[in-house]
Amino acid sequence: MTTRGKEQQKKKKRYTESIAAFKKELKALSFEPIYGESIKDIIARLTVKIEDIANQYKYTVEFPEKAEIEAEGDIYYFIYPITLKTKTGRKKIYLHVQYLMYDQNQWAGMITGVK
Repeated sequence: MTTRGKEQQKKKKRYTESIAAFKKELKALSFEPIYGESIKDIIARLTVKIEDIANQYKYTVEFPEKAEIEAEGDIYYFIYPITLKTKTGRKKIYLHVQYLMYDQNQWAGMITGVK
């Protein structure tokens, strides 16, 4: 290999970015249930919290228009495929959230998993 080829190889450094810390912060939110009058209200509050955490890491978050939904009585399980735009590219996270009615017209939502 020529000297010029070796110099170009040295300049090309691969930079990878780990989103493990971001995931840990999302998992920490699982200990803080979010209360609201409807599922829509809780989704709005959760979205704001996720965007605040993403801004700390200088990430941009893209939320899906639809989520995978399962229901068992008054308990709803949502899986959101969230896309993060980082400095190095895009990363996909699956956020598992459970919503349940705990009182007349009062709902609680909590993160049950981050993958």
